[in-house]
Amino acid sequence: MLLHRSGGLARMRAHTPGVRFLAALPNAPLSQPGGVHGQAKPSEKLWRRKPLFRRGGEDVTFKSGAEAANLLVEEAKRRDGDQERFIETYQGFVLTLAPLFDRMPKYAWIAKQIAEPERYIEFRCAWIDDTGVSRVNRGYRVQYSSALGPYEGSLMFGHQVNTAMMKSLGFDTIMTNALVGGVGGACGGADFDPSGKSEAEIQRFCQSYMTELHKYIGPDVDHPLMGANVGAREVGYLYGQYKRINTHVTKKGQGILWGGHPAYPMAAGYGVVCFAKHVLEDRGK
Repeated sequence: MLLHRSGGLARMRAHTPGVRFLAALPNAPLSQPGGVHGQAKPSEKLWRRKPLFRRGGEDVTFKSGAEAANLLVEEAKRRDGDQERFIETYQGFVLTLAPLFDRMPKYAWIAKQIAEPERYIEFRCAWIDDTGVSRVNRGYRVQYSSALGPYEGSLMFGHQVNTAMMKSLGFDTIMTNALVGGVGGACGGADFDPSGKSEAEIQRFCQSYMTELHKYIGPDVDHPLMGANVGAREVGYLYGQYKRINTHVTKKGQGILWGGHPAYPMAAGYGVVCFAKHVLEDRGK
């Protein structure tokens, strides 16, 4: 309905509930600039005045991009100071963006948010070795960001796998997957070392790992990929257990567990060899 301040429509204000408030403010404009809430878009100066953190009851602001980057690194060290590998990854990322924080301060708040994964999952993997002894390993899945789509990232097994490593690689996966588009970032694995293990032991461990992992993955949720020490053999064991647990499994779709095809047939770690192979082929050797 169009409203005017003259003529017979002015009388409508006194009888129409939705217009009665405007009748009490005859000099007020019918609309305010700046959107639904009547507020203009915050300028860069307003973003700088907003507190990036609140510490000890006091607001912490920044005046330059370098100062914002240092504040973000300090906060990451305060929260996860024992995770050196993750701190190193996050610090390198944030310090690189200092010029961006100078031009567009609002991205400092985004950098603060992505320092923390959306979901961090840690669980027990119990399995029996060939001698009948019960073994226990620790499984991980860090679902870092789903802003661009379902989580997607590699699985890796090895004695070096820990919380800091999973968070560091998961954070890196956000950036690499953002270049491709359509998927988020994640990483997972376990501190299980397959070297020296028999085929049956690897199979039993993969089944134990997937028994817990299947609760958090799916074609529309999370796409695990091959990684270090997780190749076609391990994926076969993982997929077999996934099918055994889930009655409805799609035959086509993204992800190697749902009929999708990985971009490379081998697990991560062969990159240097593949690169050298292509260089030699290009030179005719």
